[in-house]
Amino acid sequence: MRVIRRLGFEMNLWLLERRASAAIAWITIVTGALQLTLPTYLLPVLGVEASAAAAQLFATVGMFMVLFGAAVVHALRRQEATNVVLLWAGWQKIGAAILVTWGVTQGVFAQLALLVASFDFASGLLFFDLRRRD
Repeated sequence: MRVIRRLGFEMNLWLLERRASAAIAWITIVTGALQLTLPTYLLPVLGVEASAAAAQLFATVGMFMVLFGAAVVHALRRQEATNVVLLWAGWQKIGAAILVTWGVTQGVFAQLALLVASFDFASGLLFFDLRRRD
């Protein structure tokens, strides 16, 4: 395993990826919970009118974010589940990145949403890499 050495600090790359994945999972849980509970406040930030249908769909997506984030947190604590959960959570992140980017190109979301898409895409790649190492 590779070890990162800088300024006298050593950390195993595998451990760093696990910690980053756990942080991403918790961020996913928190942001998903916010989407679930406050869709009418968050949609305008993304440049979307907070209609009843949009708010309902946004809240539904938030619920799935909570579930996927929690699955990753759980799997990182149970070695036998990590491979499967990281595979599907990685695909969820990549798919979200693609669909949010598409939404921006179609004028559904504001350009700000590309930051979310970039974060999701990088998260998906991290999950796939950690899965390869585990």
